[in-house]
Amino acid sequence: MKSALTTQIAEESDISEVIKTVKDAKLPDIEVVRILWDVILDAVQWSGKNQQQNANSALRQVKTWAKLLNSFCTNGKLELELMYKVQMQCYEDAKLMKLFPEIVRSLYDQDVLAEDTILYWFRKGTNPKGRQTFVKALEPFVKWLEEAEEEE
Repeated sequence: MKSALTTQIAEESDISEVIKTVKDAKLPDIEVVRILWDVILDAVQWSGKNQQQNANSALRQVKTWAKLLNSFCTNGKLELELMYKVQMQCYEDAKLMKLFPEIVRSLYDQDVLAEDTILYWFRKGTNPKGRQTFVKALEPFVKWLEEAEEEE
């Protein structure tokens, strides 16, 4: 499934075709979320010219495939799994380290991650890899979420 998805994403296939490929594989939802994130990020064209171009490529990729992620991140548990996956990838890849808050914000803006999921991860997330760095980086966004919640 992973190689089929890699090809479909690289060729920017129609999202309905990609969803069919995933559903035909009959994998557990949690596995699907992990694989989708890997495949989406693996397809980013890292030009290497400068950090801003790389960041823009990664964020464009996230935005392009948000609907796909949204189709499979159907509950808080799966959204949290996606957050952990993003955290791990950003921790392991220096190019992505500084992008963590922007990726989370983009996933929130595209309705892939719910506010509750982000706040839960922020307060109680269990994966220690780079956690303090990411919590600090996400602080302004979380503050904004909390203030928006209070105003309602």
